[in-house]
Amino acid sequence: MDYDREESRRRREYDDALAQQKKLEEKLAALKRAARSAKSRLLSSTTKSETWHRMTLGWLDREAGYTGEMASARIYLRSLPVHDYVHAIAPFAEAMPMATNLQIEVAAVKANLVDWTAHGDAQLLQRAKRDYAAECASFAAWQQDHPEHEAWRRKPATRSQGFLIARMAAALDVKPLGKMNRGEAQEWIASHGGNPRLAPEPDSVRNPPTPAPAPIATATPVPIDRNDDADDAARQGEEKS
Repeated sequence: MDYDREESRRRREYDDALAQQKKLEEKLAALKRAARSAKSRLLSSTTKSETWHRMTLGWLDREAGYTGEMASARIYLRSLPVHDYVHAIAPFAEAMPMATNLQIEVAAVKANLVDWTAHGDAQLLQRAKRDYAAECASFAAWQQDHPEHEAWRRKPATRSQGFLIARMAAALDVKPLGKMNRGEAQEWIASHGGNPRLAPEPDSVRNPPTPAPAPIATATPVPIDRNDDADDAARQGEEKS
């Protein structure tokens, strides 16, 4: 009997110690969250966020006349070596001696929008392919190094997984499995070659002959009217009246 009482006492002590440990762990986790939050607030007060940088830089291009439809063409133009860049905008600079550099860019992009957009889209696609390959490799390495983390696999498949599986099944003319969890969906996508738009290409496609530079329109552009916005506003006012 004495042995039973002693065992019960020690078991209670052990349970109490576990409960205290759990409380301390929860408190430590809360302190870590508070520290991360404080650090984030400190950084936001001393440095600018990535979104701030992007928005602050972007308004300059918008004010110069760029639109979202011109984004890919602009990427192509600005990715050119400096000699080719100068050659591309030179005719427009000659025709627009009082324009800013950005306004000259806009005129050049407008005149070459179709060709330059195709080249810019190709560059963006290659970048997306590289990012996708790096992300897949990183996730595979994480899975290998953390086999104990399996909870994510049992969660429902994401909407993006379901959409991609449906598109892949239609393109490959295969029937997907029934309802899948997140891990099963990830394995199905990987076993069928991954995202077809971003999958690695065969060597013959990956290393094609170097294409000729995009043709450059050299027709004399129409100089930019700095008062376009004011004129538009005036016309709208007349129409309303």
